[in-house]
Amino acid sequence: MKNWKKIGGIIGGVGCSQFLIFSTIAMFNYSGGTSWNKSAEGYTFWHNVMSDLGRTVSYSGISNTFSSTIFNTSLIFFGISIIIIYLSMGKRLLLTDKFIFFITIFGIISGIGIIGVGLTPDDILSDQHMIAVWIWILSLSTVLILIIISKIINHSYDSMFYLSFVLLFAVCIHTGQGLLGMWSPIVATTQKIVVYLNVSWYLLISKKIID
Repeated sequence: MKNWKKIGGIIGGVGCSQFLIFSTIAMFNYSGGTSWNKSAEGYTFWHNVMSDLGRTVSYSGISNTFSSTIFNTSLIFFGISIIIIYLSMGKRLLLTDKFIFFITIFGIISGIGIIGVGLTPDDILSDQHMIAVWIWILSLSTVLILIIISKIINHSYDSMFYLSFVLLFAVCIHTGQGLLGMWSPIVATTQKIVVYLNVSWYLLISKKIID
């Protein structure tokens, strides 16, 4: 069982790393345009959201097949790795029996949400895409709250606790932006912060599982 969990941690780390690599490659191959400026060249880091990379046709009206294929595929693998991470965590990492079941269930749901985002390009399945996004972010929020409470109960103020707190703060801001219907470069920037904090958080958890 211990070796299985270690393998799960390795798979989680690989899943997170490949997403960082391939999403970056997708950025360099995005065919252009933002929701504000259809004629913008390439991918504008602060004006394009991550979901733009998964569009089959970019805002410029040009086919985005290469970028969307590698981005959506890497996102699906990332979602699968998230599910494996939660199945590998266990009591040793969470330090309490109280919330393990709920953390695992909501964590798996968040991974399914990520997979759903990868399966529903925003330009052709917009409603389903947004449902998947909300499934991911609300489930992730629940997991973060439970983990923070678990750490406080056990007086375990480690790197996982502090990063969970920072990630939850960023997620709450981004969720608020979504509920208010905000859409601006600030929202695109906040989304990047949430995504990269989330990936860093899973990399930290994967390392703890392996160790």
